[in-house]
Amino acid sequence: MRPACFSIGLAALLACRANPAAPQPTVSFLLDAPLCSSQLPVQFSIDHLQVGADLFVVHLANEHLQSQAFTTTAGQHTLGARVVTTGYAWPDKTVTLVQGQAFTDTLPFYCS
Repeated sequence: MRPACFSIGLAALLACRANPAAPQPTVSFLLDAPLCSSQLPVQFSIDHLQVGADLFVVHLANEHLQSQAFTTTAGQHTLGARVVTTGYAWPDKTVTLVQGQAFTDTLPFYCS
């Protein structure tokens, strides 16, 4: 009878632990360029590894100011972004993310 009790107890324990894990945090990048009218190709990095690139379209037809969301892990990360054509780079930003968090890194940009 004891093995049966153990099996039932183990099954109950595993059922309780079968909760789905919380979603991973995500990071997206938002261009803030109120005085520009241009297209900017930008590369994005998390922890100094390129995770993607996008063409931001500012104050033109089909405006596009926010990147897709990039999935990462919970914990501390260094975010970076740079304009491909000019090499302009925003200062790296260090953030601490938790499970399920959606973080947006705002990239201020001023045209002269």
